[in-house]
Amino acid sequence: MSPLSIVICILGLGVLAAVHEIGHFIMARILKIKVYELSIFVGPKLFSWKKKDVEYYIRMIPLGAYVRFSEIDEETGELKDDNPENLINQARWKRLLVSLAGPFMNIVLGIIIFMICFSTFGFLSLRQGIIVEGTQVAQTQIEVGDSIVSLNGTRILSQMDLSYYLDEVSNKDTIELTMRSGKTGEKYDVSLVPDISEQYMLGFSHYSELDANGGWTVTTVDSRQNNDSPVMKVNDSVLAVNDVPVTDPGFTDVVRNSNGEKLQVKIIRGGEEMTLEMNAIKVKTSNLRGIYLDDGRGFWECFREAVVFPFSFIRISIDSLAKVFAGKVAAYDVLSGPVGIASVVSEVVDAPEVKSSIKVETLLILAGGISTGLAFTNMLPIPGLDGNAIVLTVVEMIRGKKLSRKAEQIINVIGFVMIIALVLFALVSDIIRLSR
Repeated sequence: MSPLSIVICILGLGVLAAVHEIGHFIMARILKIKVYELSIFVGPKLFSWKKKDVEYYIRMIPLGAYVRFSEIDEETGELKDDNPENLINQARWKRLLVSLAGPFMNIVLGIIIFMICFSTFGFLSLRQGIIVEGTQVAQTQIEVGDSIVSLNGTRILSQMDLSYYLDEVSNKDTIELTMRSGKTGEKYDVSLVPDISEQYMLGFSHYSELDANGGWTVTTVDSRQNNDSPVMKVNDSVLAVNDVPVTDPGFTDVVRNSNGEKLQVKIIRGGEEMTLEMNAIKVKTSNLRGIYLDDGRGFWECFREAVVFPFSFIRISIDSLAKVFAGKVAAYDVLSGPVGIASVVSEVVDAPEVKSSIKVETLLILAGGISTGLAFTNMLPIPGLDGNAIVLTVVEMIRGKKLSRKAEQIINVIGFVMIIALVLFALVSDIIRLSR
């Protein structure tokens, strides 16, 4: 993990957390609620000033920010909430809006980041781009320009939704799509029915684009590869099989017609060229789905994609949590903490032979996703988070009176324990993933 990746991670998380607190601050000022202090970052003071009875601080450690809504007793050091202008003494609807403002600002920031990313690097629409003969799409009435509305009854908001829910379905299963005609605007339903066959394959997946070596960069290796004895590794660059380069149209036929006999696979691993001897494996496979999305275009389409992307993130996060509670996915594969985030950032920043533009695009997508994730996390009804304050305020609205001081203290203690437990669990989850 390079120093640059650590700096980017710390600064990024600090800015995202600061924007969250600024959201609370702005809403409080709009509603004329007393604010005593706004600190950007934490730790020792770097700069400070006072304006309109609000103390502003820029602090040294970029690990968050905070807004102080209570006065501090100079003798005891305790917070005083006897001022009727303080947040705690405001109307419930005002307190509710202040609590919602933090997550809302993270959503807005996520939209802005995605907008910058998509307008700079492009994005995919939900329109069918091309129809390729032999694919499942080609066997239906889908035409170029028709848009995907839903998949197996689930509304599709963005191409991220589509990728996620496609991965949830086996390539041997039929998919039900609802489409919208690009010509008439009418909706119609189609079924993508796979054509199952057996063929020989090398047992790895790769990026669609050629890498700097003119080969395919391996992204995953099938455990069944080479008759259950995998010889490839992630990040290998596959150049040729039996001296037929991967760029040759006949490359696929070399593997498919091998009948399981030994193949000579030329690769580059860690900068060193080598030849692997391996057998292709016979697997059941299906013809391609044939869903090839058209590029998005225009300001309004870009804006729409930037707006729906955060909601796709939240939706997928909720679905992932549901799988954890259902026992379908290990919790440590879903929950990630600062160490896990730093690891992902490091993989992007320190990736060798990857264009800077691709790194910037990936980091922007990651930043937008984390900002959205902060909004989602803070909306959870856990004491100490905005979600808990929102729930308690709503309960007060229903009951018509506040909870007792004792009840609030119990909730705060429970919340402190839960947050510490979540932090420790996130750390353990990061360690488990990194040790794999």
